[in-house]
Amino acid sequence: MNWQESRAACRARYVAKYDDAESKAYDGYVGTLSDEDEIAYLSDMSRLFRFEPGMSVLDVGAGTGSLSKVLTRVPGLRMTAMEPSPSMRNLFRGKPELSNVSLVAGGCDDLDDRAILGEAKFDVIVSRQVANGLFDPLVAFQNWHYWLVPGGTVIVIDGFYGRDGWRGIWEEEVDVLPLSACQTMATIPYLLEASGFRIDAVEIMDETNKRPATRTKRYIVVAKKNSSIFGTIQS
Repeated sequence: MNWQESRAACRARYVAKYDDAESKAYDGYVGTLSDEDEIAYLSDMSRLFRFEPGMSVLDVGAGTGSLSKVLTRVPGLRMTAMEPSPSMRNLFRGKPELSNVSLVAGGCDDLDDRAILGEAKFDVIVSRQVANGLFDPLVAFQNWHYWLVPGGTVIVIDGFYGRDGWRGIWEEEVDVLPLSACQTMATIPYLLEASGFRIDAVEIMDETNKRPATRTKRYIVVAKKNSSIFGTIQS
């Protein structure tokens, strides 16, 4: 395998693979949460971080809007969602409950993505099942650091995915994406620290994992932006 060529091509394949059919399938088995599921997600997040009215929140890799919809339950948030796939964005826009969420086209794991949103725009950045699909997690986390206000917070939700979770058209990505089959809660906090964050919490999502719809065990990482970045790539 030519590592550099495979890595560069991976990001382009993401959008191509999430065509209308694949996006609709995703929305059916990952993107749609019941009221009880949404309450469980919000409970696990709220236990570790307090969302306040007026906060500017970015949902990166928003997909068809599942996490954005969870956060519409919090009054007064100013929500922005970011998603590179046109088909995913079309499904997002088709949900009336997300009509007040600003939707931005773009990814988050390339240095060129940094200019899409600008510096110090958000109080909070959230992601759900995004980290395992980042083709460059370090650059993504550096971009998040750039987009956050001083003292801003990132909330990363991911799962203990194995190699067998990457099937069909996605199987070729397991050896290209650095976090594709991560079986520890240590890696994401380690990379966030290397990108200029202070880790506040790393925990199993107890309420979410009780839900029948949760097929892969979930965990959550909460980290705060430090005032500077050490040892990271600068734009």
